[in-house]
Amino acid sequence: MITPKGHHLSRLLAPAVWAAVVLAVSAALWAPSDTDPNLSPFSQTVSDFAALDRGGPIETTMALLGLVSLLLLGVAWRRFSAVRGLPSVLLAVWGLGLLLAAVVETDPLTTQLSGSAYVHRYASVAAFAALPVAGLILARRLGTEPQASGTVRWLRVLSWAALAGAAVMAYSAGPGGRELIGLVERLLLGCEVAMLGVFGRYVQARTPTARAEQETTL
Repeated sequence: MITPKGHHLSRLLAPAVWAAVVLAVSAALWAPSDTDPNLSPFSQTVSDFAALDRGGPIETTMALLGLVSLLLLGVAWRRFSAVRGLPSVLLAVWGLGLLLAAVVETDPLTTQLSGSAYVHRYASVAAFAALPVAGLILARRLGTEPQASGTVRWLRVLSWAALAGAAVMAYSAGPGGRELIGLVERLLLGCEVAMLGVFGRYVQARTPTARAEQETTL
């Protein structure tokens, strides 16, 4: 049974998710000016800037987004069977990957990566790969629910856009010579955090108030 306090926290979940989304996008877009105005967000990744500003807004909001994502997963797992199984594992990979990437430092603008930089890189890659796959699976599972049609549509659009962005980013990091890698990564990040916000709004909308739940049990 969910207590009134639990209901209150659930109703605040979507605003908390969207607040974390706005902070993450803001940090990714504007934090570069706080590190080095000569660096370009079009050609350097978010991690490149974070490496120059340890404990700054990028890493802080990355950790916050990871924590909020895990909170969202906990609430959704209890209330929706569609989240259980593989989607919950992938969402956990996303949240934990963000936390790990925020805590483990990377190397600033170098091709000679240290051990911690490799951990940071693969934690980030795992997180960015896991979320769109989770979004596609959730869209398929929620597709039979008429009230979830809008959520399903946005999950699919954002998930495929994120996967396309990941493919372009992989090309840019290799044969593309990092051309516009920063821009592509920020578009990828925007799609993924928007996807998280859409799912958070769905979870909030489908969470009944304590009073409504009491009425249904009478």
